Amino acid sequence: MIRIDILCPTGGKNGGIENIIRLWTQNLIQDEYDLRVIHMTPGTAYLHGYEKAFAFNADENESYNDKLKRFVMNYAGFIKNYGIPDICIATNWPVMSVVADAVRRMLKENFKIISWVHSSIAEYKKAGLGGVEEMLCADAHFCISRNNEKLLLKKERGEHIFYVGNPVEMQPFISEQPIGKQLCYVGRLEEIKRVDIILEALYRAHNKWKLRIIGSGEEEEELKKITKYLGLQNWVEYTGWKENPWEYCKDACALVSASEYEGFMLTGAEAMSMGLTVISTPVEGLIDYLSPGKNGYLFQKNNASELAGILDYLYDGKLSMCDRKVCRKSVDEYSTYNYFEKIKKILKKGLSI
Repeated sequence: MIRIDILCPTGGKNGGIENIIRLWTQNLIQDEYDLRVIHMTPGTAYLHGYEKAFAFNADENESYNDKLKRFVMNYAGFIKNYGIPDICIATNWPVMSVVADAVRRMLKENFKIISWVHSSIAEYKKAGLGGVEEMLCADAHFCISRNNEKLLLKKERGEHIFYVGNPVEMQPFISEQPIGKQLCYVGRLEEIKRVDIILEALYRAHNKWKLRIIGSGEEEEELKKITKYLGLQNWVEYTGWKENPWEYCKDACALVSASEYEGFMLTGAEAMSMGLTVISTPVEGLIDYLSPGKNGYLFQKNNASELAGILDYLYDGKLSMCDRKVCRKSVDEYSTYNYFEKIKKILKKGLSI
């Protein structure tokens, strides 16, 4: 049996990272893997009572350096109480590899460390949460995007770097193109998602599209004000957060996204799995599986006019909605089954790195 710790700097909420960790708890057979999920701040409800989910209390006023020191002491104490892992997966922030390595040195143990950064390394670096240099404290690396892989390859040996993408829960495939001009957006409503750009594009487009927004967040009320200001109340629907958002996308012909950055853009892959064309900014992760004209279309960040032009071309038939079977096939490699078959092989290999 392989004992694995997933070490997280924050508590879990409802989002892409949490969905992926939940899939890990569901797909690594307990007879073969002893998987522990450890959060450095409260938040394990998303794991629905998973018996090996742990979380520590936090001081909201502590400095960044004090926070990292607390992480080290917490994880070291956890290992003393619950036993040494074979592999620690330092997730989310690049600096978590430093934390795991500090614990390894403090306890004079020899468990392996795998970094698992869930967004753009550059964005984490910009936020002061570590970059490639901090990740080099790990023995190996899971990369969810080719760009993260390229950054690591400049500093690290290729045999220690594994491009894995993210697991995609393949949705029921809808073979027929829906009648009508319905778009959908799925995800959190926060500033970096730039849903305001989508609303502006709907306003600028010469033709009328309907948009269903499935999600919630701190920007929701502001977006509703923008919708009203632009006179789009009859064309934009807010459903709030839904347990299964894709049930609300069955009549959509395309998913639209205007994010400033993403790690993998799981919603794009899930949308393609049900046959939807994806229209998006060229964010990391997404550009690894989106081929313009084949399974989606790209527009530049902050460019509502370009998005409006794409929507008008699609409406008028100058561009076509992509072949739904091609969309589905383009994300097959990320299916939950294929993903975990790859992960299991890497974990076994990781013990000897």
